[in-house]
Order: sequence, then C-alpha cells, then structure tokens
Amino acid sequence: MVSSLSVIVFFIFLLGGVLIIAASRSGFSGEMMRLSKHNTKLQNKSKPVEEVNLFVTQRSDFLAVLLDTAGLENQYDKMKMYWGLSIFAGGLILGGVCAYFCSLLTPVGFLIGLPIGGYGFIFVIKRIAKTRQAKMTAQLPQILETMVSSLRAGSPVIEVFKVLSETAPEPIRGEFKRGLVSLQLGKPFRESLKEMSTRIRTPDFKLLITAIFISQDVGGNLADVVAEIAEAIRERFKLRDYMDSLTSQGKATAVFIGSLPYLITLLTCTTAPDYIKPFMNNFFCRILLVAFVIWELIGFYILIKMTTFEV
Repeated sequence: MVSSLSVIVFFIFLLGGVLIIAASRSGFSGEMMRLSKHNTKLQNKSKPVEEVNLFVTQRSDFLAVLLDTAGLENQYDKMKMYWGLSIFAGGLILGGVCAYFCSLLTPVGFLIGLPIGGYGFIFVIKRIAKTRQAKMTAQLPQILETMVSSLRAGSPVIEVFKVLSETAPEPIRGEFKRGLVSLQLGKPFRESLKEMSTRIRTPDFKLLITAIFISQDVGGNLADVVAEIAEAIRERFKLRDYMDSLTSQGKATAVFIGSLPYLITLLTCTTAPDYIKPFMNNFFCRILLVAFVIWELIGFYILIKMTTFEV
C-alpha cells in the first residue's frame, strides 16, 4: 500500500514538471516574459535619477581624525584592530603584575589596565602625528616661498597646487597632491582646502587658508600676504629655538629628578637585595610602592609641563 502510494506521488510530480516545461516553452509564456521585461524597463525609466556622489565621505570619529593627522588614514581597519588588542594587552599586563605582587588585586589591575592600554596606543599614534605635523610645519616656509614665486609669475592658485604636489618635500607634498586630485575630480576649492586644514593641523596653514579665502572674496595681492605669513613663520621659529635653549637646563633637571628615585631603588635591589626584601614581601608596602610610583610619575609630568612652552 505504501509503495503504490509513493509511486503515484512520483508520477504526479513527474507530470507536473512536464507540464511546467511545456508551458515555459510555449509562445504564451514567452510573450508574458517579454511583457514583464517591458514593464520593468518602464518602471526603471520613470524612477527619478539620484545624484551620485563621487567622493567618499570621510570618517569623523576620534580614531579616524587622529589617523588623518598621522598620515595613516588608509590603515583605519588595521589600526582599529590594534587599538582593541592594545586595550586587552594592557589589562593582561597590569593584571599579571598585580598577580605577582598580590593575587587579590588581579581583577582590579586588569580593569585598570584596560584604559591604560588603550591610552598607550593613542599616545603612540599622537606622537607619530605630532612628529609628522612638526615636519610639515618646518616645511611651510619653503612651501610659501614657492607659492609667492608662482603667484608673482601670474599662476592661479590651482596651478600653484600642481607645482607643489610635484616639487614639495614629503610629507606635505602628499597633502597637496591629495588636494589637487580632489580639485581635479570637481570638489569645490574651499571644501578641498578645509579638508587639508583638518589633516595639516598647524596654525600657520590655517592662517594661509584664511588669507586665500579673503583674497578670493575681496581681492588683493595674495603674493604679498603669503610672503608676510612666511616671514612671520620664520620669526616664530627663531623665538621657539630661543625658548628651547632657555628651558633646556630645566628639562634636564626635570628628567634627572624624575628618574632619580627609580635609579636608587634599582641600585639598592642590585647591590643589597636583603635590605629591601622585607619591604617587597610586605603586602601594605607593595601597595605603597605602587602609589609612590604613580605619584612620582605625576610629579615628573608636572615638571615637564612647567619647562615646556608652545610658541
């Protein structure tokens, strides 16, 4: 009974498949398919054409802006992964240190190490960005001299950008090349300059952009304005070098005073380990040692800030 029922069901499905194939090969089905395609084309033509933006919208989150200033915007996904790994590694390292001194403080050390690891990664990226920004700031007087020569020769601003994208030194040449590509693709001139100012975060470059905008709005001799900006930058560099020479002794003193407690502790542990072993084996003394280290780092940071001047 079951076998005969299965045979009947099989023949029913077979007959249905044959009928479907025959219907699909008939002229009626072909006419229906052509009519359906025609209706689809009419619907696509009636839809309003959306404006396509050729430019990729820049990321505006904290990490993206920081990577832009460091010249690492092409490695956003990789750096985001490294940031997460550094957060986890900071928790593991500090948790392991706390486990070595006192196992009860391991969870606390792990939780405190998470933001420390994340800030450590951001600190490294900020140092890279600061070094890159310092290089571009040092290159600005040379760039402005080239701009003055080109402007006095009668070249437009876009042509000046083209010259700088070919002759300027790195890393500022890459920024002008990127701005030139944006202009050639049709992006507005003011928007391209504003994007450059977000990547070149120096007051001198912002002053240059403001001068260009004012020159476009009200007119005037842009070459003379750029020449005055270049002279002001040179004078500021001279003042900065003079201030560095005056504060060099204070910075050396801050480094010496800040590192002296650690050097004395290391020397004591090396020459007389039995003298400091009771202190290291006591639970409360270990907590005090961690507090002293943190307090000493805060004092060292204050000393460095007192001898650092932004010019």
